[in-house]
Amino acid sequence: MQIGRAAGVVALGAALVATTSSGATANDEPGPGASALDRTATKILATALPGRPLEVVTTTRTAGAPTITTSVATSRSGALKQILAGLRKPATIGVDMAHEVSIDVSNDPLRPRQWGLTRLGAETAWKTSTGRGVVVAVIDTGVRAGHPDLNGHIVAGYDFISPGTLPSDENGHGTHVAGVIAALVNNHRGVASVAPGSRIMPVRVLDSSGVGDSATVGKAIIWAVQHGAKVINLSLSSTRADTATKAAVAYAISKNVVVVAAAGNRGCGLLGSPRTYPAAYPGVLGVAAITSAGDVASYSSCGDWVDVAAPGSGILSTTTAKPSPTLGCPPDYCTLSGTSMAAPHVAGAAALEISKLGPGASQATIRGLIQATADDTGRAGYDTRSGYGVINPRRMLSR
Repeated sequence: MQIGRAAGVVALGAALVATTSSGATANDEPGPGASALDRTATKILATALPGRPLEVVTTTRTAGAPTITTSVATSRSGALKQILAGLRKPATIGVDMAHEVSIDVSNDPLRPRQWGLTRLGAETAWKTSTGRGVVVAVIDTGVRAGHPDLNGHIVAGYDFISPGTLPSDENGHGTHVAGVIAALVNNHRGVASVAPGSRIMPVRVLDSSGVGDSATVGKAIIWAVQHGAKVINLSLSSTRADTATKAAVAYAISKNVVVVAAAGNRGCGLLGSPRTYPAAYPGVLGVAAITSAGDVASYSSCGDWVDVAAPGSGILSTTTAKPSPTLGCPPDYCTLSGTSMAAPHVAGAAALEISKLGPGASQATIRGLIQATADDTGRAGYDTRSGYGVINPRRMLSR
């Protein structure tokens, strides 16, 4: 999201107030005998942006809407005179220097190809929250911490596959998931993300082929909780339940951590889908995948563990520096499909809401808001294909 640079604004009430800026020059500084009005005018002039016309904006109070007048000065001394003239008008309620604004879209070059963020109204959501300060654990194949679109957004993690080493990514899947959640925005490169203010905690539990075991996943969940994660993303699945992961999930929930998991990629036949874990454990947000057409993807599993749906087909995100033969990805950026891609959209949405409400917000509240504000799809009410519907961060954050 690109936001215009702010300039100072002076409001006239019982007293004159101005914001200061480092843009003042030595010649702008008023002398020791200057009046309060002169000092105020100088502070306003100091907010003028380099390279822009010296456009003075005076707002006056009228019976109806305020009247806004502008005048362009050819010199700083001329602008100062215009500011003073505006301040002396009895009806003036504010004088400021015009500043730049722009449309609220990301300047990341691949953003137009991210239909999922468009569907979720990411730019609108960012006006309320970017997920700032929220740590999201990505329990996966590791994360490429040095990716240009993730650099600086990674906190310390752990490698359960090769203890004692950094949880780097030899597959690409974990880096892709991390990019959906927290890729940098407005860095003039690559992609954007759902919660660009959040931070990723990489916890590696899957090897270079994307395979791991349930005990390691359980240990990783506990580790992530104990090291500060507020959201845990599990873009992995099994058709077998296990005590270790179930207990770890229950522990995370008891510690007020939101747990999000992929619903599975086994399709939905006449008899439904094999039960998928950890999505089916109590308290976990199980996530189905939708296509760019808004339909539940044909590969997306169905069942009572599906809570919500999110974009999952044709998702462009970050990946490893080298081509990934397992995923068939080129370096740096790759388009993948699956409930693995849908889950991080929900994890990112959870980070947005936690950042808005504060760290004391309960995971049950966050989970409930995500479900209650989803766009109902298919049959009215809850269904086992899309759960309560497709997540709607804009509506959620407006509550």
